[in-house]
Amino acid sequence: MTIRFGTDGWRAVIGEDFTPENVAIVAQAFADVYATLPENGKPVVIGYDRRNKSKESAELIASVLLGNLITVWLTEDYCPTPCVSWTVKNKGASAGIMVTASHNPPKWNGIKFKESYGGAAAKEYLAPIEAKIEENIRVGRQAKTATLAGNNFHTFDPHQDYVAALRKLIDLEKIKEANFKILYDAMYGSGSGFLNDFLGSQIVPLHDKADPNFGGIHPEPIQPYVNEAMEKMRTGKYSVCLITDGDADRIGAVDEKGNYVSSHQIFSLLLKHLVENRGMSGKVLKSISTTVMLDRLCQKYGLSLGVTPIGFKAISPAMKEPGVLIAGEESGGIGMPHHICERDGLYCGLLLLELMTVKKKMLGDLIADLQKEVGPCYYKRVDLAIPQEKIEKLKLALANFKPTEIAGKKLKKLTLIDGYHFALEDDSWLLIRPSGTEPLLRTYAEAPTLVQAENLLKEAQKLIDTL
Repeated sequence: MTIRFGTDGWRAVIGEDFTPENVAIVAQAFADVYATLPENGKPVVIGYDRRNKSKESAELIASVLLGNLITVWLTEDYCPTPCVSWTVKNKGASAGIMVTASHNPPKWNGIKFKESYGGAAAKEYLAPIEAKIEENIRVGRQAKTATLAGNNFHTFDPHQDYVAALRKLIDLEKIKEANFKILYDAMYGSGSGFLNDFLGSQIVPLHDKADPNFGGIHPEPIQPYVNEAMEKMRTGKYSVCLITDGDADRIGAVDEKGNYVSSHQIFSLLLKHLVENRGMSGKVLKSISTTVMLDRLCQKYGLSLGVTPIGFKAISPAMKEPGVLIAGEESGGIGMPHHICERDGLYCGLLLLELMTVKKKMLGDLIADLQKEVGPCYYKRVDLAIPQEKIEKLKLALANFKPTEIAGKKLKKLTLIDGYHFALEDDSWLLIRPSGTEPLLRTYAEAPTLVQAENLLKEAQKLIDTL
């Protein structure tokens, strides 16, 4: 058995590799490395989502850390991942540990690590933990445990300080005055109940009950998993629908007419809001799989743009650099260093509402304005389930693939920082990359028309079949 960290932490199938024994192994390896951290001696914050075995695993991790004489702050109930990140930063903790598999299917669970500034742990941070896991398994070293009691054990209410901090960042009174009727699809995840803390009866909950099987869907705020929310919005009863994923660090939305709003559009709108309505400026960071609308907005505003590999283990460390305004990626993760150097789906949702009140426009109108200004841009992604051994062969074949054109468009640039990103002459692009968390090959495309984007994905499928 091998335990490896992917795009954001370790994830595995419950009852197969995600077992109490392996959770304890991961926790003990972190405890072994803890003494080498610059912030050793400070507490560790632990949170968990609503998945099967999340609470039990969080308590087990706390038990192992206490057994190694490490002070622990454990959440009193399920909580969003950004709540753990913010609590790490607020308490001056050494690290954070979140039990979640984020947007993965229900049979998965996992563990995310947060560094002392609250951001996702970088690969350099995780490498010693991975090495210690391997060593402990090899020599049969057992985890030390202790009861959840004593001077080193503390708990915190996730609905208190974190919510209070977000209140200071948003003009809630304006949102309340707008009298929006907001559908909030928590996707059965750990964001359930949190938007109610801010807006009370303005929030109409959808999928807010505890269901570790997520109603049979993947808790990811993309189609087809948001189709029910889209249908409800088409009734005309709601102003907007906000959606967060299983651990509420990602954002999705549906406009007043039932149209799905992509993370690319949300990222672009939030950038416009920060610059045009809040008077803010700074560097913008985007992952390689994210829209060219951001490139065009940065050019308009005179802002620098940085491109990173996919995953906040690459983005969070880059957000620590001075002058970063906003950062994000295609999968709905968007963060702002003035809050935390990490994603926060709840904060992004509140900012969208604030934007609607400032502009006095519905979300659909804001999207239409955006497309006129920096579009048209149409994006689509297809995930292909392929055995890991075939993915490894494909990676070798793709490394030798040097096209001059794709789908009739000349190749402008090939970027290899994360997968194979083909930028074409008309600003359309195709990305092929293996998932960092599942046995999938992900294909992404953006183009001036939806037909072009779909054709690019068809070309990707043909290429993969051929290789």
